[in-house]
Amino acid sequence: MQRLIALAALLPFAARAAPTGLNQIPTTDLVPAGQLSLQLQNGNTEVSGPASLFHQPQLVPQSEYGLPWNIEGGLDVAPSDPPHDYRPLLNLKWNPVHEDYRIPAAAIGATRLGVGFTPNYFFVLSKTLNYSAIQYQKFRAHHRNRKLRGIRLHTGVLRTGNAWEALVGSDAEVNDHFVVYADWISGTSNALSLGGVLVIDQHLSIQAALLRGNNQDRLSGLLLNVTHTFDPAHPLEW
Repeated sequence: MQRLIALAALLPFAARAAPTGLNQIPTTDLVPAGQLSLQLQNGNTEVSGPASLFHQPQLVPQSEYGLPWNIEGGLDVAPSDPPHDYRPLLNLKWNPVHEDYRIPAAAIGATRLGVGFTPNYFFVLSKTLNYSAIQYQKFRAHHRNRKLRGIRLHTGVLRTGNAWEALVGSDAEVNDHFVVYADWISGTSNALSLGGVLVIDQHLSIQAALLRGNNQDRLSGLLLNVTHTFDPAHPLEW
C-alpha cells in the first residue's frame, strides 16, 4: 500500500492548481482583462492500482481572472493533504514583455500561495513560430478561443521549495477545433506530457494529456481539464 501511495504522488505538478499554461507548465498567456476562466481538473493523475484516479478521484476547481496592467490572478481549491483536506490557494502572473517579430513574450509569477502549501516561483518565455500568420488573423480574435495561438515554443525555470527545475513546452494549432499540447518539467518527481485541446467554441474547451514520469518506464498519468472563459459583464455568454 505504501508503494501505491508513493506512485500516486510521483506527478505532483500535473495536479497542482496553476495559472494559464499547457498541460503542466505556465506560459506567458493571460486571461484577457475583465474576463474570468473557470476550470475543473483531476487532482489525482495516477492511472494504475487502487490509488488511481478511477478509485480515488480528486476534483480540483480552478479560476483565473484577467486584471489590469498585464496581470492575471487565480483562486483555486486544492488538497494540501490528499485526498480530503482541501484549502484555497492563490497564484499571480505578470506579463511585462509582449512578443513581437523578434522578441519573445516574458512572464514571471508565483503559484501555490496559501496556508499548507509551499510557494513556487517561475519565469517563462514564449515565441510564436508563425507570428506573421497569427498577426494577420488578429481581426478574428474576438471570434476565436484563446487557446488558438498558432505554433509556439515555451521555455523557463521553476523554483520549488528546494530546487530549480527546467520548463520546456510547445503548443500547435492544428485547426480551429484542435490544438496539440506537449511539455516537460525536469526532476525525478515530474513528467513528460503529450495531449491536446478540443475547442468546442469561443469559450469552452476540453483538454486531455498522457503523462510519463521522468523516473518511470510506463504511462503513469492521465490529466483531464474542462475550461470555460466568459465575460462577467455579459453573463448570457455563459
